Amino acid sequence: MGYALNELANLPVDDNVHFYIFVVNGQYREPLYQMMQQNFMEIARSIGSNAVIAVGTEPKEFTTQVARTILGKGNSDSSFLKLLPALIITNAHPEKLTAESVRLVVPLHDAESRFGGWSQFFTMLSAYVRGESDEFVKRFEAKESLVEAANKVLSVKPGMFGVSLNINELVERWNKRSALKG
Repeated sequence: MGYALNELANLPVDDNVHFYIFVVNGQYREPLYQMMQQNFMEIARSIGSNAVIAVGTEPKEFTTQVARTILGKGNSDSSFLKLLPALIITNAHPEKLTAESVRLVVPLHDAESRFGGWSQFFTMLSAYVRGESDEFVKRFEAKESLVEAANKVLSVKPGMFGVSLNINELVERWNKRSALKG
């Protein structure tokens, strides 16, 4: 489902809706925001009837309303504006948010490279809000750097050779990888 709203308060409460996607931009008509507008109907169709995508008819006011309501009062300042245009995704209606509600800010500036293209981005977003896959969210999980991984596996200690290998950490990593694959 898709809505164009003049203000966030006009978003109807529907107990059958499990995800809300808000297109936020501030005031500028930049290419990424225009791309979202051009694909709005297709996204609304692909997310299914248990999810909603909403855009504001007054982008600047809508962005402020969504950011303050979903992310909190201090989250419509200049640091937040640097993330725009973006999608804000939650699993609760703005009037029914709790501390446990999902709140995900997806800056569109890095979405294309993070997902390998817009088609893949929209496909994974749709599958996520339809409850078919959590691969979309996994793309935002912090990846451990090579240095962090090496720090856990190798141990530098004074001794005969000064370097030892943490076999327990290697086994634990192997088990985690095997569990994810299988």
